[in-house]
Amino acid sequence: MQRAHTYHIWPRDLDVPTAFRAVEDFALKRGLKWSNNTSHEYYIRFNSYESARPGSFDEFLSALKQASRFESFRCRLPFLNSMDSEALTVSVEYLPSYIDVAIKGSGDDMVVACHEFIRGEWRLRNPPIHRPQEGRPRNLQATIFLGKHFDRESQEAASTLSRFLELLRFNVQEADEYRASPIPEKVQRLIQEQDIYLGIVTGHREHSWLTAEAAFAQGRNRHAIVVVEEGAVFNPTIQGRDYEHIAFPSGFIEKAFVKLLQEFRSLGISGL
Repeated sequence: MQRAHTYHIWPRDLDVPTAFRAVEDFALKRGLKWSNNTSHEYYIRFNSYESARPGSFDEFLSALKQASRFESFRCRLPFLNSMDSEALTVSVEYLPSYIDVAIKGSGDDMVVACHEFIRGEWRLRNPPIHRPQEGRPRNLQATIFLGKHFDRESQEAASTLSRFLELLRFNVQEADEYRASPIPEKVQRLIQEQDIYLGIVTGHREHSWLTAEAAFAQGRNRHAIVVVEEGAVFNPTIQGRDYEHIAFPSGFIEKAFVKLLQEFRSLGISGL
């Protein structure tokens, strides 16, 4: 049985050599011993130009201890039972964004116990998992068509919102010019190619084309969200359709970001 866990939070002061010695002690205290064959693996990348492949566990720990810093490492630590069969193998990959721990063993109880030991000893954690709400669209891709007006006020709000979305790893598409007709063919195609329509309503004026875009998106089974500046005249139920409607104070679209993020989390968007 093999089980793997990926962790995104660990102590800033994690003493890596000491942490690995604790794994060694875990195995030895259970009557296991080091494998002397060539199934060990040790690799350290110190920077873009320098790396090392230690030949033993002790060399591996010594290199980690002596290095002022390292970018990444990976290792494979096999332990044998009294019959010289591989009973426990601990594989660890460290990157700046995560630590991956994969453990293979002859018994699942041993594997689970080793995972629990490492998680506690190394103080590894993860952010909470946000479960999508029941009844909401599922498995949406992180793709958005951003509908807006083309004056300075709306462009500034759209620019701020677009930067926020791109930091969340959304691919954002926009129309590139003012249009008199409600939905040109090019815009229709862009809306259909994205999983989410997000419209920005600002100012006291006619918003018919934004309403038409949102209705078109919903008619093509796209999820539609409209962020509306307080004081703007906009009817979210026009044409019998009720869109997700998020308000923000005039000039401060960033005040809508928390509710937008909550909305994205509830949808279970891929990659977020």
